[in-house]
Amino acid sequence: MPQQPSDHKPGHAESTAARLVAPGIWQFVIPIPFPLRTVNVYALVGPDGWVLVDTALGTPEARAAFNTSLQDAHLALEDLQAIVLTHHHPDHVGLSGELQALTDVPVYMHPIDEAAVQIIWKNTMGQRFDTVSTFFAQHGLPQTDLWYTSEDPDKRRQVISVPPHEAFRLVEDDTHLTLAGERYRVLWVPGHSDGQISLLRESDGIYLSADHVLPRITPNIGLYSTQNRPNPLDDFIHSLRRVSTLPASLVLPGHGNPFPGLTQRAQEIIDHHQERLQLILTLLAPRSQHAAAITAQLFQDRLKSDEARRMAVAEVLSHLEYLRYTNQVTQQLANDGTIRYSVV
Repeated sequence: MPQQPSDHKPGHAESTAARLVAPGIWQFVIPIPFPLRTVNVYALVGPDGWVLVDTALGTPEARAAFNTSLQDAHLALEDLQAIVLTHHHPDHVGLSGELQALTDVPVYMHPIDEAAVQIIWKNTMGQRFDTVSTFFAQHGLPQTDLWYTSEDPDKRRQVISVPPHEAFRLVEDDTHLTLAGERYRVLWVPGHSDGQISLLRESDGIYLSADHVLPRITPNIGLYSTQNRPNPLDDFIHSLRRVSTLPASLVLPGHGNPFPGLTQRAQEIIDHHQERLQLILTLLAPRSQHAAAITAQLFQDRLKSDEARRMAVAEVLSHLEYLRYTNQVTQQLANDGTIRYSVV
């Protein structure tokens, strides 16, 4: 959901040229076919090689931008030492399988999202998305095809390929990785995804936030099925409060330009969600409603695609479940089979 930026916050990075954003860290801005338009991947460069944080997608445009960025940064794949995947979303993992196969490097990821990678982007994809579609129908959203399943399978594999389980090295919260000769603290920051991680370089406070803290918008915090952690908004707010105390000198986000002021930005995002919770309570006050009905009132005609509607309903659901877990609303099964929420 949109959030007003602070005056000093930069917007989305538009240029696809590589640029040095911190000592030893290059930002590659890669185009993606989604509303955000670009995703950031980072090259951590050391004396003996380099590490890639996230990989973008495998579209022709993304491949061209990635290869150009390698040239701009004077990096070669034969010197790649490892890949870190911050979370399982396609714009962050799409090229990971292909790059790992080419280089045979280890891939670091949190175990929750590594399991999600194997479920979502491998052979069980169709079954997984059938479950998701049924889940949303219970919350008032008609069943529609997901963009992943409507693509030709061969074309989809070119755009999204992930490494085999054996290539992964699973990393837990509050552990440390030595990447390109520097010590990084791993922070598990669930909310945007159940197993998202971020990285703090301890020598100078450079914080690679992934999609946890973004400069101009709030990341999508959605509940997408009963297989997710049940209260993602609570996870997200807890994670924001936790990272707001980090000694971060500069934030390198998954989308948008680097920015200072992690503590201030984290509080802005928390405030936004608190306001949204109060608005949903106001909309629910007259009568019980399902999540899709509340979504329609919140967003009106701004949702132009099935995917946008699904993401919006998922976000509203995360707020409704937060309210339910804090005993502010209740949940009932209506005669039409949909799940309705009511103010206590």
